[in-house]
Amino acid sequence: MNIKSAVFGLISIKPQSIHTVVNRLPYSKDSIYNAIESMLRRGELIKSKINGEIKLDIPKDYNNQKKQDFYIKSLSYGVDPEIILRKSSKKLWKALDYANTTSDLSEEINLSEKSIRKLIHRFSEFGLIYFIKKKPLIVKKVKDHPINKLLNVMMKPLEIYDTVYSSGSTPFDEIVATPDEIENMLYNKIDNSFTVKKTGFLVKGEDKKIAILESIPRKLSIEEMFLKKIFTPEGAEDICIKLIASNKINYEKLLEYSIRYEFVNIIGCYLDIINDINNRLIPNRIIDQFYNNITNKKTLFLKQEKKYGKSGWENKYEEKWNVDLYLDLGAIKHGVRGV
Repeated sequence: MNIKSAVFGLISIKPQSIHTVVNRLPYSKDSIYNAIESMLRRGELIKSKINGEIKLDIPKDYNNQKKQDFYIKSLSYGVDPEIILRKSSKKLWKALDYANTTSDLSEEINLSEKSIRKLIHRFSEFGLIYFIKKKPLIVKKVKDHPINKLLNVMMKPLEIYDTVYSSGSTPFDEIVATPDEIENMLYNKIDNSFTVKKTGFLVKGEDKKIAILESIPRKLSIEEMFLKKIFTPEGAEDICIKLIASNKINYEKLLEYSIRYEFVNIIGCYLDIINDINNRLIPNRIIDQFYNNITNKKTLFLKQEKKYGKSGWENKYEEKWNVDLYLDLGAIKHGVRGV
């Protein structure tokens, strides 16, 4: 392990004064001082006042916090984090998702087969890969290894979450993301206004617009997001209208999902209502494609609104789409006018 990695590893475990770091690590004092100065300059370390004493600490941004987690986890499993985080190692790690032989890996990352074998040997020593075959050499990742899971998180791009909708007239954005992405946002948005859905955790920040963060197990396509939101009043009255107006929906995929999950009557009915309010949002041919796939099974839409009864406008849609319809048409018209 090189000096900078040793310094980062020590500080990752516990903030230390510069004097303590210099005395505890087995390198020359000048080399350690130079390494610390360089790391402070590059933002890899910060100075913090802890219990009245100035100590070196890890910056509280997402990247460095993940790196800190990685160092502690790596040391716990007997893995040298400095080796794994080298550029060549990370290139090889990514390439292992779609290449498994030394020749293929060499071609993919432009590294000699000899160098690749050395890295593979180290990965194997650390228990991060396993051999399918040794002659010719074929390897695979151990996907459930904790180090591998952390590596996968660290190698994702930072800005990978999407605002589901953002209305100029509403004081909030709704962002639906995976737990890893939510963690990223908690670090990046800590000075802003945000709340985490279902937790009651709300903080006010510099901006007036509140970001509503909703955690989901896996990344959803915009079509899957549409189907997830359509069965809630706020989804039908606002969010799904914003998704339609974004022009990002692949209606062929939406139809495919709707048929698969037996939602085609409901989704077709909803799109038909939106189209009648504003015929520029959805092409007529899309409505026809959904209508050509309706089923004889009558379905209820929207259950949460049933207690408010019906107003009479629903009849033509119920007969056409074979649905038991409960929607607030006024709210939907308001949502359509807002886009």
